[in-house]
Order: sequence, then C-alpha cells, then structure tokens
Amino acid sequence: MKLYVCANGYNETQIKQALECVDVLKKLNHECSINENPKLSYHNFDPQDCDLIVSLGGDGALLRASKVALEYDKPLIGINAGRLGYLCALSIEEVEKFNEILDSCILENRSILKLTYNNNEYLGVNDIMIGKTNFGKTVDLNVYHDEMLLMKVRGDGLLISTPTGSTAYNASAGGPLLDKESDTFVITPICSHDTRPYVIADNKKINIKLNHDDAGIYVDGEYIDKCHDAVLVSKANNQLKLYCRK
Repeated sequence: MKLYVCANGYNETQIKQALECVDVLKKLNHECSINENPKLSYHNFDPQDCDLIVSLGGDGALLRASKVALEYDKPLIGINAGRLGYLCALSIEEVEKFNEILDSCILENRSILKLTYNNNEYLGVNDIMIGKTNFGKTVDLNVYHDEMLLMKVRGDGLLISTPTGSTAYNASAGGPLLDKESDTFVITPICSHDTRPYVIADNKKINIKLNHDDAGIYVDGEYIDKCHDAVLVSKANNQLKLYCRK
C-alpha cells in the first residue's frame, strides 16, 4: 500500500519520530512518502498517487491532514503522537501493529462544513468559529437559517460544529455532544449573555451577519480572515473518509 504521511516536523524530536515511524511502515511492506518538508527526506510520490493518508501527531495534525485527504479524495487514518488524539485510530506505540489495526478499523464517512466568504470556500471537519479579535470587546452578530432569524449573539463569538467536532471546542464551550451519525450541526454561542446552543438539521444554510467590524473567522482552529461581510455556512457535498476503531 502507498502511504502518504502528514507528520508534524516542527522540532528535531518530531522529525526523528516521523522518520522512525516511516521505517516501521516500510518494514510492514508499505511504500511511504512524507508531506513536503525540507527537513524530512522521504518524498517519493505526491498525495494524489497514494492509497491512504496517514497523519502523525495529535488531533491538530489529523485536522491538517484532513485537508489533504479531502483535496485528493483519499481515506485518512491517524497515528497519535500528540496528547489526546481523540480522532486517531492508533498510538505511536502501536505502529508495528499498523496492518492488523487497519484491517480491524471501520471506514466512516464524516459530514463536514463548508464556509463561503468573499467568494472563497473553506472546509471544516470540526468547526467554524466567528470570534472576537479584541478580548476587551464583545462580538455582536445575528444568525439566520434559511433567511429566518435564529438567534442574536453578544459575547466572545459563535461556534458551528459537526458531529465530529462536537466533542472538541464545542464541548468545552458548553455545547451538546452529537451522535456522529446524526444529520445535524450544533450552533454554540461562546460566553454569550443569554443565548443557548441550538442543534439544527444539516440541510439548513446558516447565514451570520456581524453588527460591527471586530471579529475573525476561524476554520478548524486556523485563522482565515477578518469578518467584514456576511458569512455563509452549509454542509459540504463531500465527506471525510476516516478510519476508526470499532
């Protein structure tokens, strides 16, 4: 099998760890390539030529790898070498059992979000946030679904989460956990004065309109842009193919 490994390479420990992991995978009769990083020497093929994307790190590494998996429509499996690794199917200590664990995993199709802003589109596996950039001020925005006002939010911001992402920032912000097979999203105000989370069918389109220009847009924790105009959030047509343990 051809494995395209998306590994953290921010320091020497992570680089050493990635190379050691690839060595083990090669011994298990896999052909490997590592995401383009000048500090990592394995780059034998591009992601469009692989059979499987492998993330190496924590959940943050898996979310970054998911962008590669979605772009090339490839399945993804996570090897946890970080902290929680909630979305990862195995740990770095289990790499020698990679073939056995992969065979026992279920390939799940996870719903994802699409953010449309300034004629650009971005995909979110976990969540999309409209949040304040000045911690001395509040965000003031209105949320609409299908052109009908759903809620007004004054607080630190607003989080829209998938069932996959409902266990992440959403849970920390007091939002409910969603069944990963449910056809829903959850809209969770962050430190809002009087607004509560709202579970919504994922076939709805969510429009967010800022009432003053002091908020940023974030997708899976990554800053996208300052919010100037209306933001449209909807269910993406494609899904993330993620290997999970039974």
